[in-house]
Amino acid sequence: MNAQQIIGDSRVLHVRELKSEVAKLKAENAALRDASAQLAAHFDLALTAARDLETLPEGGKLVFVDGWNMILGATKVAKDKEDLLAKAREYGADHPSDFVWIVYDGPRFSVTTEGRVRVSYTGGTGEHRADKFICDFLRMARFRGLSAKVEVRTHDKDFLREITRIRGAV
Repeated sequence: MNAQQIIGDSRVLHVRELKSEVAKLKAENAALRDASAQLAAHFDLALTAARDLETLPEGGKLVFVDGWNMILGATKVAKDKEDLLAKAREYGADHPSDFVWIVYDGPRFSVTTEGRVRVSYTGGTGEHRADKFICDFLRMARFRGLSAKVEVRTHDKDFLREITRIRGAV
């Protein structure tokens, strides 16, 4: 092996390292792009929800429902999305001062509102996006002194611990 071959092999190795670094940076860029899109989509919705929270009637609550947890979790509350929506409508009829918001993880961001029931899909990829969205909203409500007006319904123990931590309860 001569000096030219050693230099050539060194360059090949360097090019491979650069390609590996480029691949990592592309993956990181894609993750940041997804996070940015998710934040942009959630920002408008969060502003609307903050307004909803402020305009609740006296004694009213904004009730967040962890959608998939209520359908697929160990303690099922509903058999499917339609059943959960029917239960939310029923709750709204029984509690006219409250607003119910069902949040699902879903690949595409979307929101529908029917009376005092809102159903939203987080959009994006990854786990616990609905939990993160609800926690972010709860932080905002706490900051504004309105967290007592927010109720979260879930049976996810980790999520419940995070909610308790955000509320500042012992």
